[in-house]
Amino acid sequence: MVNIRESFIEHYKAARKVFLETLDGLDEAEANSTSGPQGDWPSIKDMIGHVSAWEHEVLVADEMLKRGEESQLHLLVKDIPGFNATQSALRHSWTLAQVRAELDLSYEGLLMAWNEYEGEEGPFGPATWQPTGRASLNWVIHHQLEHAQEIAQRRGLKIELPEH
Repeated sequence: MVNIRESFIEHYKAARKVFLETLDGLDEAEANSTSGPQGDWPSIKDMIGHVSAWEHEVLVADEMLKRGEESQLHLLVKDIPGFNATQSALRHSWTLAQVRAELDLSYEGLLMAWNEYEGEEGPFGPATWQPTGRASLNWVIHHQLEHAQEIAQRRGLKIELPEH
């Protein structure tokens, strides 16, 4: 029987698979093309960095909680536009390979961190893995899928979203 933590991780992996499918064959020029509306994510590379930045912050929060410290994630959520702008500016000069490497590292880091929990506990207790609620990390899954849809649309790809 799959517990709720294992189910969450399976859904996270399925969402990452779809997200990565939208990046297949992406080259530097297309990644940097501002094919989208002016705003937070003018390029696909911006969206990749955005997903990675938030996943990195979840990983940092997880490590803080494991050390008995208070997570700072709730402070970032108070100024999402500011955080996003700062992170986008930070990665602006990065190559696609650098942004992809960070994305891969954040993914592997989160899987390792989440596999350290036993049973259905998580950094925010059992609520961590719930589909909804204040302590749920389910938004990490939806975040990938939301950007996968936008990238697929920009690239003219058809994707199939996993059931959740």
